[in-house]
Amino acid sequence: MNKKITINDIATLANVAKSTVSRYLNGGSVSVHTRAKIDDIVAKYNYTPNTFAQSLKQQTNHTIGVIVPRLDSIAQSDMLRGLDELNKDDTFLIINVYQDSARELAAIEKLHSQNVSGLIILTANLTDDIRSILEASELPTVIQGQDEPGFNRIIMNDINAGNVVGDYLKTLAPRNVLLLNVDDRLDRAVGHDRFVGIKSALSDIPHKEIITDFNMTDAKEAAKLAMANETFDLVIGATDRIVVGAMQAAFSLKQQPRYIGFGQSFFSETVSPNLTSFEFSYFETGKALYRLFLKVRDNTPAKAQRIVIDGHLVIRDSTIL
Repeated sequence: MNKKITINDIATLANVAKSTVSRYLNGGSVSVHTRAKIDDIVAKYNYTPNTFAQSLKQQTNHTIGVIVPRLDSIAQSDMLRGLDELNKDDTFLIINVYQDSARELAAIEKLHSQNVSGLIILTANLTDDIRSILEASELPTVIQGQDEPGFNRIIMNDINAGNVVGDYLKTLAPRNVLLLNVDDRLDRAVGHDRFVGIKSALSDIPHKEIITDFNMTDAKEAAKLAMANETFDLVIGATDRIVVGAMQAAFSLKQQPRYIGFGQSFFSETVSPNLTSFEFSYFETGKALYRLFLKVRDNTPAKAQRIVIDGHLVIRDSTIL
């Protein structure tokens, strides 16, 4: 038999009813003799059940809805790898919502209708509508990215990250600093929390803040516009990707500021000079997300769980001139 066999094929080969094969596959009561026959057929033809279709028929299914703001994010890709690293029995149904809150809301509604066992949501921000639908949902849910009280969540310690960068930047004694930030209404953890300590450290140091987005090209244009009218000796970006855009702008204008970014990405050691960056392990964060989800789904904790992921500053050539 060249094609992948089905439950019907197994039933025919074992000379039993299809319902008997279904009970066997779902761990139900089957005679010792019949179980031995089906065991041999499953082994011989290397039969693998369709876990997605099977889960729709079981009380406890193993399909998890995963919502991602943007798949081109190194951080989020690493978190997805971390989720998959620990996964043995579950199937991830991943939806990219392109940092669009309306699409995120629609994705949550869609996943509810598809009978998933729960939700893992990597989110830049929860709108009131999204918050409401999640609060009303009976699905086990874990969010990552925002410190939302009442929800099971994993957050990066962005407040501490900003404080560490703030302490470090003072040792560089900059004279004029460019901050490339993102709109905190779209991502409060990055746009606000990450910059609290930095702005405090800059209270007596001249600086300029530009709001851009996570796109490297947009960051390059924003930095180029700022640098065309002013010279900066230190640039701090909300992410490594944003800082690389600033590097490109500075190179085109023949300026040589120092640079600090955030993230654990290939950018840090592939750009020249290598980038000083506050790094979080997003891969390990993904594994922590999966562990927390299993705890929430399988044990139903009485109170919302909150896990904080710490990071560390890695000093490289971009701040050593």
